[in-house]
Amino acid sequence: IPYLESIRSCKMAAEGATSRFVQSFLFCFLHCYMTTRPIHIVGGGVGGLALGIRLRQLDVKTRISESGTYPRHRVCGEFISGRGVKLLRELGVFDAFLGGGGKLAETMKFFGTRAMSPVIRMPQPAFCISRYAMDRIMSDQFKSMGGELCTGLRVASEKLRDEGTVLANGRKPNTEKHATWTGYKFHVQGLKLEADLEMHFNNGGYLGMCAVEKDWVNVCGLMPSKHVTGLNLRSQWKGFLRSNLHPKKHQALETIEMMEGSICFVSGISYNTHQLKRTDPLVRVGDRMSTIPPLTGNGMSLAIESAWLASEPIAQYASSKNNWTEMTESLTGLQSRYFQKRLAVSIPLQSLLMAQKMHGIREFMIKHLSCFHQTLFRLTR
Repeated sequence: IPYLESIRSCKMAAEGATSRFVQSFLFCFLHCYMTTRPIHIVGGGVGGLALGIRLRQLDVKTRISESGTYPRHRVCGEFISGRGVKLLRELGVFDAFLGGGGKLAETMKFFGTRAMSPVIRMPQPAFCISRYAMDRIMSDQFKSMGGELCTGLRVASEKLRDEGTVLANGRKPNTEKHATWTGYKFHVQGLKLEADLEMHFNNGGYLGMCAVEKDWVNVCGLMPSKHVTGLNLRSQWKGFLRSNLHPKKHQALETIEMMEGSICFVSGISYNTHQLKRTDPLVRVGDRMSTIPPLTGNGMSLAIESAWLASEPIAQYASSKNNWTEMTESLTGLQSRYFQKRLAVSIPLQSLLMAQKMHGIREFMIKHLSCFHQTLFRLTR
């Protein structure tokens, strides 16, 4: 009888241990399931893809909805400068960008209607790659990490306020009267640059040029929207360049050719210093958060930086360490502290250099740029 009692006790202990194991397993499974909240990123541009890749590095279930398709040309300076270059390495895409034909940029030269700066070495190397190649590489990287990418999908406006949704779908067009700028971009081949980055200013706006993959040169700039009326850039692109580039570059235009399908436009561009001061509960990164004036060459970097900055608070929400409202409030304050200074400097600088009445000041600054370019570089990054 004691022997049978002993067997019965062992059996009950084993059943109890099994029951506790099952309970522990179910608790852990349900805990993980309940605390791993998915994130939906609306917009698959630079900011959206960078955030998606970073969240996958943090093991957050992530889906990106992009209204367009990959790859495609977009209006963009295709020039990454400042902290964004370092973050490309952290995101694990830098080597793929190099392999895809991207180039390091180390020198720059500015042109006015008469004045020219010398060739100036940048305080930090920048990186040049077309959006056509960049978006393709980053989207492939995101999918290879287990991210879900939906293209050709436009998200309904009422869904943008859902908890767990991050807006990375670009700058909202400004329809107000003061939004008088139109951006454009196209690629040319056969144009030799005097520096890795050239900036050309005139009374009608400005354009920047940098070499990207396969010896193509990205031409990207701003013009007053009133100048777009009647302009057929597909047939008039050489004449357009001749009227916007310094006369020193005119002879080189005879032998260049333009890449078919690379022409893009975007209208309704304006800037203000209050873009970061929002009271709504939406979470934003990239241009949807704030657009820095493009002449600073810091727009793509700002998109990457804003994604990196947002990734940790969003990952904490995904793991149930805070709620969506708490995360949104803390991130808004963090973005304001991190980006407000460069916006406060760059927006007046853009207005100064683009104003027609400031022609003399603009020419003076270009001529003497080597004296203070490091200060401007630091303040706008």
